[in-house]
Amino acid sequence: MNFEEFRIDIEHKLNSIARFELLEFRYEPYHFGNGLLAYRISGRNHRLIYDARENHLTWECSEPHEKYFGAKFSIFKKFDGLNLEEEEIKYCIQQGL
Repeated sequence: MNFEEFRIDIEHKLNSIARFELLEFRYEPYHFGNGLLAYRISGRNHRLIYDARENHLTWECSEPHEKYFGAKFSIFKKFDGLNLEEEEIKYCIQQGL
């Protein structure tokens, strides 16, 4: 799965779970295909760091109602593999709130 397919898949699953706003979209094709997606969901910033080389994903969250640029992110959860199921996303959003 490439980064664009990953982004489309995540946003499709998020549409059925919660309202979200895309804050940052960064893709580095010449750096092993790594990328970053950042969303605002229910007043909290969520950042997904896509590592295609190591085939893992890191989900980070900020404190509620922080501005994105200047927010302090902490690692919320790490996943092996790049495919997230809708139930995992829903669970992570509920636990991160």
